[in-house]
Amino acid sequence: MRALALTLTLLLSAIAVAPVSAQPAPDALAPLRERLERLRARRPENVPEGALTTVEFLLWLSRDLEGRFADKAPLYRRRAERYLTSLEQGRDPLPEERGRIVNRGYRSAASTVLQGYAVYVPDDYDPSRAYPLYVALHGGSSNGNLFLGVVLGNNMDWLTYDQHLWDEYTARYTPDWIVVAPTGFGQMLWRWMAEQDVLDVVADVQRHYRVDPNHVVLGGLSNGGLGTYAVGSRHAYRFSSVMAMAGAPSWLMYAPCQCNGLDRANVERWSGIHLIENTVNTDWRSYHGRVDPGPMRPAFVQQYEERARALSLPLRMTWYETGHDILYLCHERGNVYTRLDPIVRNPRPREVRLVTGDYRAPRQHWLTVTRIPDYPRLATLRGAVDGARLTITTENVDAFEVDLRDVPFEGGRATVVVDGSTAFEGELASVGHVMSLVRDGAGFRVGHPEAPADGLEKRPGLSGPISDAYYGRMVHVYGTADAAATEPLRQAAERGARGWVLWSWHLRQEVVRDTEVTDAMMRDATVVLYGTAESNAVLARMADRLPIRVEGDAIKVGEQVYRSPDVGARFIYPNPLAEGRYVIVQTGVTPAAVARGNALPEFLPDWFVYDRASLKTGRAQSRHAGPNARAVASGWFDARWQLRAPSAARTEEGASIHGATVRTTDAPAMEWLVPTEDHPLEGDDSRPARATDTHDPGTLPVPPTPAMPSSARFLAAAGTQEGDAAREIARRVRTFHNYRGTIRGAVWATDESRTFGIRPAAECLAELDRLGVPYRRATTFRAPIVATPVEVSGEVGGVHFGMAAAGRRFIVSCELAARLPRVAEVLRPLGIVRVGVVSAYRDNPYTSFHTMGLALDIGSFGTADGRTLRVLGHFARTPNHRTCEAPEPTNPNARDLLRIACALHAAHLMNSVLTPNYNVGHHDHFHVDIRPEDPRFFVR
Repeated sequence: MRALALTLTLLLSAIAVAPVSAQPAPDALAPLRERLERLRARRPENVPEGALTTVEFLLWLSRDLEGRFADKAPLYRRRAERYLTSLEQGRDPLPEERGRIVNRGYRSAASTVLQGYAVYVPDDYDPSRAYPLYVALHGGSSNGNLFLGVVLGNNMDWLTYDQHLWDEYTARYTPDWIVVAPTGFGQMLWRWMAEQDVLDVVADVQRHYRVDPNHVVLGGLSNGGLGTYAVGSRHAYRFSSVMAMAGAPSWLMYAPCQCNGLDRANVERWSGIHLIENTVNTDWRSYHGRVDPGPMRPAFVQQYEERARALSLPLRMTWYETGHDILYLCHERGNVYTRLDPIVRNPRPREVRLVTGDYRAPRQHWLTVTRIPDYPRLATLRGAVDGARLTITTENVDAFEVDLRDVPFEGGRATVVVDGSTAFEGELASVGHVMSLVRDGAGFRVGHPEAPADGLEKRPGLSGPISDAYYGRMVHVYGTADAAATEPLRQAAERGARGWVLWSWHLRQEVVRDTEVTDAMMRDATVVLYGTAESNAVLARMADRLPIRVEGDAIKVGEQVYRSPDVGARFIYPNPLAEGRYVIVQTGVTPAAVARGNALPEFLPDWFVYDRASLKTGRAQSRHAGPNARAVASGWFDARWQLRAPSAARTEEGASIHGATVRTTDAPAMEWLVPTEDHPLEGDDSRPARATDTHDPGTLPVPPTPAMPSSARFLAAAGTQEGDAAREIARRVRTFHNYRGTIRGAVWATDESRTFGIRPAAECLAELDRLGVPYRRATTFRAPIVATPVEVSGEVGGVHFGMAAAGRRFIVSCELAARLPRVAEVLRPLGIVRVGVVSAYRDNPYTSFHTMGLALDIGSFGTADGRTLRVLGHFARTPNHRTCEAPEPTNPNARDLLRIACALHAAHLMNSVLTPNYNVGHHDHFHVDIRPEDPRFFVR
């Protein structure tokens, strides 16, 4: 059951382990490649192109593995050679690989590198019958090959999980299904080209095997669960069942977004909880562990469950009394396929609901949105058939289509009512297979949207935002007109061609000089132009028809000027030189500013102006275009590709843009994203700042870290439970990386008088009795590293400490329980009578003091005057001040929370007091911990 724990571990640390390419002998595979090309030139009729592509992929993979997985490279080379020999004999060998896990390849429009996936077909596969298909989305640091092996029963030591990405696996579970696992370009978390990878893999499987289109199941775990909520909701009509396992149903939950307006909508269109109505005709199954430590938190899925119940949607929810590693519980050790066998998709449902924020997922069953006027805000269509009457309601829709072939009308005549008015009445044959309806004044009529004379309108395939181009071919073009800028622009293009999405694997796009760009190339691809009109000849040809440009030392957006020595911009726009195609421009006042554009957030709008010096990179890089992204300005074009008002504060002509406040975050959170006492949001103190962090310390320094004592004194004898726990804690803590020592603007203090050691059990328990702490020995609890575990229940010193989630046990080490009366003495003068704990002991991650029973995550505080102070929603972050030296907030709830945190630190009762100022992992709670033999006290 521990086999997939590394999915969580590496998700938390945000480390994606990808194969490292090396350079073997240049002609090592040349003979096989030559044979392949000769065969492709005279391909026999009964040899499918997909088989040749698979051989080509295996040869590429063999070369790619010569680095880190050199021992696996010969395996794939031999497999390619065996397949090639069969193909030369006129026989496709891949359908003969029955009962085995094999790797296939296909050509993705998004990359010049062939994409692979793993597939299993039953041992008795018969091409004359259609088979159900299960699509498995992998989690963190996995790939399709490894994940399919695990899904089909191959367990392994999770500590060496990442060493087995390219092992050869035997199916230990042998369902009468086709089972496939895409790789999704690595760790993109199944967005953009990774979403397209899922759809392309399903299409490729359907080309080469007999698949029942009404019996396709999508399932995924952890990162794959997050992807399943997104892809499964966006394309629900394609699937008979969806199995979302240990995932987060919203990107606003998984990676909190401080954005509002259209930037928020840009994220919502990827969030299953916002698209949940799409699942009305899909057998949807969510699975989660009640003690999953996050970041895929149980509270998220509880809110999804409530949302489904409120909308009367047929969600099947299964909770396990366990943590994150639930794959085998969900799959019932291979028996899940039997349960899924009778569940098939209804291709002609009577009711259809469609919610979408883009044209990459515009359809559910017989409804398709073709115009969204306020793009990308969510558009909604709801349709229901009763006999010969179809009733449709719309929100944020100007045009849509109804596929009449799939609507279960009774008879050949029909009446279509849209938003209360009759849009059509008559013979269905008179409008063909697809009825197009367009807004006409207050109502709708049969017809198509009229194209504007200049052709500039947001429509399918030409709608933005920047990420909409990721689905297809992209050519990165560097300017050569300025000799001094050519090399840095080339390097910027080379980096951009490896993908702007974090943690992508096997993504490579074309890079060319501006002098090599042809009209045919622009008609077939999005061109990404690096440089300025002075340095890039292609950009010079269209600069006068683009809304954003460089002028001297400034970026000009319409009439608004943003001036700085380091200012740059990226934007998407219809290509003036190629009708129906995009151009993306990455520009700046210097080549270095242009290059820095490769570090922009992932969820971008149509345009984004940045300052090179302030952008975060690497693991601190923001995912969202909110305030943490440090945009100078950003925004969206309107439905006619005209500039809207920018979302940043306007900068006066010639004014400096450094340190500008560029966004507001006063938009209210969606109701079901607000935590309650029953549904708290948990966090973890042990991981470093991730790519989603909102820690924004400005120019504050990282304070020096006081030295930690090199040795420990042990008060409890070795051989006792508490004595052995103390020694293991001391050994383990010395190996931990000091993440607190990397935080700007933090405050350290030392207080030798507050140093403590882990005492013998009898001594510590006697103190609990003396202090009146309500507890009982956790005698059945098994966690050797928790010294003298106790379960606390009830009031301590006039303050009630309890778990916020019903049914959770408040288990801590005796030493922490003994600290609670003094904590209560600090809290009572502040009017606190109740503390809502969202996490006490938990069994992971390894570097967390929660695993030692020495830490608490506190999500809320109840006051004597009846208020509930919630960290998420009430705490006011102080990004440019030290937490306890910042001006107090004016809001009373925020002021009281800040006083609580600083009082706990000042009392030197807790070695760590981490607030939302620390990093994004603490956006919804205070983390406090005590550390044996450690005189250092930290707050941020």
